[in-house]
Amino acid sequence: MNTGGNNSLPPQTRGEVLFRDQQFFQKQIDSKIMQLLENYHNIIKISKVNDPLKNASEIYEMETRTSNMLNAGEGLLKIIEELKQNLILNDFSTMAEEVRIQNLVYHKENERTNKSIKLISEELSRSLKELEDEYYNSSYKLPPQSSK
Repeated sequence: MNTGGNNSLPPQTRGEVLFRDQQFFQKQIDSKIMQLLENYHNIIKISKVNDPLKNASEIYEMETRTSNMLNAGEGLLKIIEELKQNLILNDFSTMAEEVRIQNLVYHKENERTNKSIKLISEELSRSLKELEDEYYNSSYKLPPQSSK
């Protein structure tokens, strides 16, 4: 939010906002991956030393490093969740394109169905006409019965 007195700044375009968000997420991802690598490297370095006097402190440091790795992994999972939500909620162009494609598919299906209905209707009309002609031109036609 712009809390200063300078209101002459132009509003940010959608591309600028997306670029800024991308840079923010990239920095977070890089930071978390570096934490994972650093902690993993330190765990490997600690595990090579076999001095019995340092075992308790090494175990504690390994547990701390492992906890840090878990926190960094959870942080990465949270970033992934945010990216997915951001993509789902803010990707209007993709959603609009999907709606347009589905609309085209439904229109084509509608046209195909209308053509089928029209052909069935025409065939039914021809058949009914033939049946009427047969009935009215038949020598076996029954006379109308009188109501009593």
